[in-house]
Amino acid sequence: MRRERALTGSDAPIPTHLPTRRVIRLAGLTDQQLAVALDPLPDGVPVTLRYDPAPDRHTAQDVVDDVLDRMEAVALDLFPTWLPGAEGITHGGDFDRRVARELAHRHAGSSAHFGPFLADVAEAALTGRTPDRRLPREARADGLTRIIADGYGRDGVILVVAPTDPVDDDVQIALALEWLVGHAAIGVWLVPGALPGVDRYPTWSLAVPPYVGAMRPAAPTVARTLEYPPVAGMPHPASEAEQALERRLAQCDWAVGRRWNQVYASHSLAPPIRVDLMWPAERCAVEIDGPDHRGSLKYAADRRRDNGLVLDGYAVLRFTNDDIADDPVRVIADIERLLSRKRIDEGNLR
Repeated sequence: MRRERALTGSDAPIPTHLPTRRVIRLAGLTDQQLAVALDPLPDGVPVTLRYDPAPDRHTAQDVVDDVLDRMEAVALDLFPTWLPGAEGITHGGDFDRRVARELAHRHAGSSAHFGPFLADVAEAALTGRTPDRRLPREARADGLTRIIADGYGRDGVILVVAPTDPVDDDVQIALALEWLVGHAAIGVWLVPGALPGVDRYPTWSLAVPPYVGAMRPAAPTVARTLEYPPVAGMPHPASEAEQALERRLAQCDWAVGRRWNQVYASHSLAPPIRVDLMWPAERCAVEIDGPDHRGSLKYAADRRRDNGLVLDGYAVLRFTNDDIADDPVRVIADIERLLSRKRIDEGNLR
């Protein structure tokens, strides 16, 4: 029988007090409400990776391999955030690869990382190849968890298990998740309705913050990749739109002062929000909307964020991924015009 615990609160971050080294169920909120509440990632919470199990994984070993392969892809995307001193290494030439490997071994010598594994993943990130997967699964699980956690400056990883489709065998997935929890700094949160055939995990019932509870859910979307949060200070590695916009802005002298994926709160009691791109000195914000923003819940969250920023004196521009892909010249021109006006109005000319 499931043991149920209740958490209460108003605008407190939903997952702050949840267990982080075991498998638990969540109740009292929908899958999409949890996604909104986790953006931005609350302080003190491990990195949350949203896992949508593939329906054709038939054994626990298959599921473990699936999770580790997806975590590996995240670790490669996040390079060089997790390797101190590697910030300026961007090419896969022989010299850069040797430097990255040396930095990895040096970092492992003062941390709990396994040097050869860390060096191999660093080299793979530079060259675009697949890291060596001959290590035991236990070593890969521990090493990848440490790498991803370091990339965010967090303590461990949470798999938020949110199946889009029914899976073949709940029990095999559950066994795989329990194995991961036992071999790395990983916790598992099952969203409501996940793995209904397994009834051995405690349920934590959460009080949904009013600003989240008032939002209506949208139709579910198929993920299939391991979704992960952005890293403060850089465009999201998985967002082609953010990467493309940053490449263009990097060529513009007037774009100085920009900050990617910053957490902002108007005062200490206000729920924090994450801004895709901002110029704090000029109080300008730019939001980039992918297809998931068309749903009513994300749409409502966007309006709340925009209203809060405007009330604090920010000017907000919104563009879709298609805007940036199809008409980047207009996007850049709109941003430049807004910044120019703000700098003239506030006497902050650059």
